[in-house]
Amino acid sequence: MAMHTSRRHLEAKRQRLLRQLAQLGPWISGSLVSTARVCGKAGCACHHGGPKHPALFLTWKEQGKTVSFYVPRALEAEVKTWAATYKRVKALIRELSNVQKQLVHLREP
Repeated sequence: MAMHTSRRHLEAKRQRLLRQLAQLGPWISGSLVSTARVCGKAGCACHHGGPKHPALFLTWKEQGKTVSFYVPRALEAEVKTWAATYKRVKALIRELSNVQKQLVHLREP
């Protein structure tokens, strides 16, 4: 009898996790990295020892190599939200996978 209660509990948890996953907004894989760099204007102070300009990049791994691209400041908040959502997606998928493994284990002969 405990097995049926446990199975019901796991199936309810699975449905709850699937609903949470479905409610998430857009996501993007990668991490935001802030750095400073020299701009493209030859007369700018950053070329002559002055402070460099802040720049934001999204980085991720592809085939074992780090890849990145520039994120305009105007999109910083949005991309930060997407990256945070991606971390939540990964956590939910891990949790859902664990529930699925438990369900498979309960069905072993």
